[in-house]
Amino acid sequence: MAEPAPKLKQEAPEQRERRLAQERALLAEAYADIAAGRVISGEEAERWLEAEIAWATADDQ
Repeated sequence: MAEPAPKLKQEAPEQRERRLAQERALLAEAYADIAAGRVISGEEAERWLEAEIAWATADDQ
C-alpha cells in the first residue's frame, strides 16, 4: 500500500505571498521567452536541465 504524503509545514501569509510573487515573476519570464522564440527542445533541453541540476546541487556539497 502507498505511504501517505508527509504533512507540509504551514506557510505564514507573508511567506506564501512572497513565494507566489516569485513564481508569478518566473512564469512571466518563461512566457516572454517562449513568445520571443527562445525555446530549446530534445537533447539540447536535456543537456541544459542536467547542467541546471548540477549547478543547483553543487551548492549542497
